[in-house]
Amino acid sequence: MTLFSDSLRAFLKPILPYLDDPTVSEVLVNAPDDIWFERGGRLYRADVSFTEDGLLAAARNMAQFVGRPMSEESPRLDARLPDGSRIHVILPPIARKGTAISIRKFHQGGLTVNDLIHGGSMTPELARFLQACVVAKRNMVIAGGTGSGKTTLLNILASLIPDEDRIVTIEDSAELQIRKPHLVTLESRPADKNGRGQVTLRDLLNSCLRLRPDRIIVGEVRGGECFELLQAMNTGHGGTLCTAHANSPPETLARLESLCLLSGVELPLTAIRSQVSAALDIVVIAARLADGTRRITHLSEVLTLDSRGDYRVQDLFVFTQTRRDAEHVEGYMAPTGCLPTFRERLVAEGFTDLVPEFFDPRVYGYQPPRFFTSVQDVGRPRFVRADTHPGVEPEE
Repeated sequence: MTLFSDSLRAFLKPILPYLDDPTVSEVLVNAPDDIWFERGGRLYRADVSFTEDGLLAAARNMAQFVGRPMSEESPRLDARLPDGSRIHVILPPIARKGTAISIRKFHQGGLTVNDLIHGGSMTPELARFLQACVVAKRNMVIAGGTGSGKTTLLNILASLIPDEDRIVTIEDSAELQIRKPHLVTLESRPADKNGRGQVTLRDLLNSCLRLRPDRIIVGEVRGGECFELLQAMNTGHGGTLCTAHANSPPETLARLESLCLLSGVELPLTAIRSQVSAALDIVVIAARLADGTRRITHLSEVLTLDSRGDYRVQDLFVFTQTRRDAEHVEGYMAPTGCLPTFRERLVAEGFTDLVPEFFDPRVYGYQPPRFFTSVQDVGRPRFVRADTHPGVEPEE
């Protein structure tokens, strides 16, 4: 089965070898003669080129292929192809060097938890805890930078949802590849050239709440719909999953707070922070390291606000980098010794192996993480040395 239809492949002939290569995850066209591809988390320049007219024709053919308008009045295209690849196109003169195209491919068949364990992105202990959180309907947000693997991780966590649950997904451009028997997929729609027909994520979220979801999955929270999503989490829709752009647990909470302010709902800042802290249970941070590898770097619990109305978090698992050379980043993921406040609920759900010793790094032969966030104020961040944390012995 070809990646695209024959007509579209003809327009994309210069980059077809990279589109057909299963080891290539992304193709980036900066200009007709400036083309790059990503393999193994690293970018390489491709020794191919388009003509200016040929690249523009390819962009317009993509727009026609997905049925989206693209012209001088609408110079940007964000869509997906039938095979699941995500495309983004920007026409000149907005793109000053010429038509710019990004094609992000997705792993055919989808990755699994075992794939991430074998690839070093997570440990069996972390995978077990994530499974418990998903099954026990903890609300989670996966955060990270562009290309850090957020969507891949979201797909994998969604695969852990019990088959009997009804899932409703909400996305700007459908990227999720969830294979569950009871699934409703919703995708937003931009306005037409006359400014009509737009369907936003906020609209879809309001519809979703009337579709009797057991689970709500939002591909990416990026606007005022965040407020409605938090309301849903706080009114009985447990087990909600979403992604956001942020680089640490504290930044994630601040990011969601900022997005709530875009909703136009006038509430005191403390009330919004209360909504954020009450709605979320877990923040997972995904990162692309300097050597191109993608790893989970933090799994943190969101606690209630402190007496001043500031956020509090505690890290449950942390990645500690130990060494870096020109080619590789070395380190280890380990529990911090902090116990989740809902541990006993997980045990009651059947995860009887989540005893206190499960969160002790020494049980697995790990050194305690060098630095991690214990119960602290996000507004005044400070790190706790592992050798000063109660219950964790210092390194020899």
